Amino acid sequence: MSSPRPVPARHRERGVALVIALIMLLVLTVLGTATARMTLLEERMTGNTQDRRVAFQAAEAALREGEDLLEQPVLPEFDGEDGLYQPAEPDEDPLWRTVDFASDEARAYAGLADADGALANAAASYFVEELPRVPTAGVALAADAPVDDLGFYRVTARGTGMAGTATGTLQTTYRR
Repeated sequence: MSSPRPVPARHRERGVALVIALIMLLVLTVLGTATARMTLLEERMTGNTQDRRVAFQAAEAALREGEDLLEQPVLPEFDGEDGLYQPAEPDEDPLWRTVDFASDEARAYAGLADADGALANAAASYFVEELPRVPTAGVALAADAPVDDLGFYRVTARGTGMAGTATGTLQTTYRR
């Protein structure tokens, strides 16, 4: 009777190489997937940042148009029409919270209508409040002397980015 022959070491290790290769493939797949997800997240963040910047710039352009309106020699009546308001009562919410910027309650800024590309999808609107008159500081109030009143106005503008998801609201007080 013959004794069994020993199996060489190289024949016993055949399955180990396959297992190691599969583990390496799994690790590379996980790394590739994580990298792709991170890249997609960074791309979304960049798009949102750009959209916020466009919304801010649109609001700023509308704000400047509102200030230009106040440069007219004769101002229109602030009667609650066409984006021209008296301030809210002290016990009411401020107008910038209650005015619907997407409706006729605010003046639409038309400067973006002719913009190139996706910037034409951005929008902005504004409204102007006539604030109560304030006497000029440092002037003596004699009974027979007229009082110079300073006119203050609050301009509130809201811009919407190209995707319509980002908004920026700006407000300024204008003295005239």
